[in-house]
Amino acid sequence: MPVDSPAGALLALVLVAAGAAFGGITRHWFGEISARIACSALPGTFFANVVACAVAGLAWSLWGGAGPLWAFVGAGYAGALSTWSTLAREAVDLWRTRSWWAVGYPVLTAVTGASAASVFLG
Repeated sequence: MPVDSPAGALLALVLVAAGAAFGGITRHWFGEISARIACSALPGTFFANVVACAVAGLAWSLWGGAGPLWAFVGAGYAGALSTWSTLAREAVDLWRTRSWWAVGYPVLTAVTGASAASVFLG
């Protein structure tokens, strides 16, 4: 899918937006399930970020950052599934309660996410 034309750029934009819609819905679902099971959205945020890293790693290994499937899955879906802003807010909330998880949670998320992506990147 060449994006060097207006039609190609529009198609890429539509595919990223469509993938993002599904990624956002999935992220919301992870948060809802987590809140019901663990009485906190924090595990859902962690799971969403790790899964997003794995999906992005898989998409990159399959499509190398180009093409319509990359736009939909890698940029759109994985991009919207990850929620680093929520991770930051949750870390600040943990900091305010003086929990050691204020540092451990973001570090664990980054290490686990990188590991999940590297599974597919070889």
